Amino acid sequence: MEGQTDTCSEEFAVMLVFEKNIEALKCFYPDIYDEIIKRRRPDTLKYKVESCNNGLYTLKVELELYKEVKRFYLHSRYNPVDEAIKFARQQYRNDIRIHVLYGFALGYHIDEMLKFMQYDDKLYVLENNMDVFYKALELRDLTHIITNSNIELIISQDESNICSKVKSLLNEGVNFIIHPPSLKAIPPENEYFKFVMEDWNIRKSVSKDLLKLIDDNIKINLQNDDPNVGIFFEKFKGQSVIIVSSGPSLDLNIEYLKEAKNKAMIFAVGSSLRPLLLRDIIPDLFVVIDPKEGTLNQIKGFENMEIPMIYLSSAYAGTVSAYKGPKAIACYKKEQLKAEKEKYIVDPGGSVATTALDIAIKMGFDFIILVGQDLAFTNGRNHVQYGTSADVNTKELKNMRKVVGQNGEILYTTLGLLSYKYWIERRIEKENRVFINATEGGALIEGMKHMKLKDVISQYLKRSFNFSQKISTILEESRRDYVQE
Repeated sequence: MEGQTDTCSEEFAVMLVFEKNIEALKCFYPDIYDEIIKRRRPDTLKYKVESCNNGLYTLKVELELYKEVKRFYLHSRYNPVDEAIKFARQQYRNDIRIHVLYGFALGYHIDEMLKFMQYDDKLYVLENNMDVFYKALELRDLTHIITNSNIELIISQDESNICSKVKSLLNEGVNFIIHPPSLKAIPPENEYFKFVMEDWNIRKSVSKDLLKLIDDNIKINLQNDDPNVGIFFEKFKGQSVIIVSSGPSLDLNIEYLKEAKNKAMIFAVGSSLRPLLLRDIIPDLFVVIDPKEGTLNQIKGFENMEIPMIYLSSAYAGTVSAYKGPKAIACYKKEQLKAEKEKYIVDPGGSVATTALDIAIKMGFDFIILVGQDLAFTNGRNHVQYGTSADVNTKELKNMRKVVGQNGEILYTTLGLLSYKYWIERRIEKENRVFINATEGGALIEGMKHMKLKDVISQYLKRSFNFSQKISTILEESRRDYVQE
């Protein structure tokens, strides 16, 4: 009886804390309140409350992702407050007024951040795991956080709801903070949202040196007399294009590209240029976007070709000037345009392959085929082997992200590659045309047909077309128009 009485007392105490927090939410955050009261209590096996040595609580989380069970604590098992003090000291910046924190957890770290806040500071707290937030409401009196005018809670299981509220906040001068255990606790069904949080966290750490290099490249490249890539837009309706990236699976089917020549435009990214040319496969176009000097290696020995190069306005200016063949510039901001229309703006998407995809869509192609777009480490390799001098084997895979492969297998990938996969999926979902992934390896890309390249050629590429001549004609017309102006 005594044990049962103790249990009842504990449940009553929890109920009192929960009701107190719920009433505060109802008053200050009715949307969060509505979402909480509609939920069932969290699974005690997935979210297990444990007492710490100092009488406080922590939460042990158990989640399954890609057939692997992860177990971890949201706060220290020994002293959550000491851990929270250290976290707040490391993450809070007194020289910034607006702070955005992902991860409510049980709120210990928020308590410590409050001690650093000045009267005009603002702290936005994001949380996507409603089960964790539910447990926090049960375990701790959080009314001082819920009612604090310097804090705004953005808490929802709906990832789009959080993203729409946060996008306008993440500008220059905002301190974006990640609570790592909370990031791990994002539910598996919201894996994309987890990526968004990580991606935002990485973007804030772009170095000033890189930003200056990009700015310098843009200033130099905009002084060139090269036409805008927009001159090609909507000129290839009814035609097919193969975008050739340099993923490891390119070794499997690169030879078939010879059969596709003059049946589809061969549109190469800079890193696949050399492997193609060494096999006597001449692309119709190639594109470079990297702002760093390394892109010089992509054209080394091929500087005097007649293959048109498309370069992003921020691409390394030394590579652009070194290439003597025909060129066109791609601009991604309105202020970079000269007299062209706004429809000439491209969306780079973060990689050379996503840039090529956006350009290909705007060029009007009805059939867009990807080759060598693994977006993951296929057989432990990161790039095509033939024609590449660098080490293509990836030695450290253990702590990387995971992604589902084309055959249902689990592959390792990076946060960057994952971002390109998500970008491609969202870019193509509203387009009324055929997208085929003929990579024959790597990550599954939602919204695309996955086929072998030889089957794509036999089923879809039946008509011949002189793409090189069409491109030359467009460039020549552009030059004449420029001279007349």
